[in-house]
Amino acid sequence: MALESAAWVTQLVDTNPTVTDLVNQGDDHLKMIKLVLKNSFPSTSITAIVPNMTSQSGKFLTNDGTDSSWGTPVAGDPAGTAVAMAIALG
Repeated sequence: MALESAAWVTQLVDTNPTVTDLVNQGDDHLKMIKLVLKNSFPSTSITAIVPNMTSQSGKFLTNDGTDSSWGTPVAGDPAGTAVAMAIALG
């Protein structure tokens, strides 16, 4: 039996479930996947965690504590937002 236990994406085993797992364990796998997704992408918002990237070239991802959105860098940005993003993204 290859039923795994995971709470984070990095703990998932990509070879599970196996063909020898019992069909009645399917709900256990689905519940675990839901837990992993909720832990890995926490949000109280119903909007997408990462908004649509179409036509957002040159912008940076920001949030208001609940929702994420695209921001436009400003020359001489006093908060250093664009620099912080460049450093974070390498």
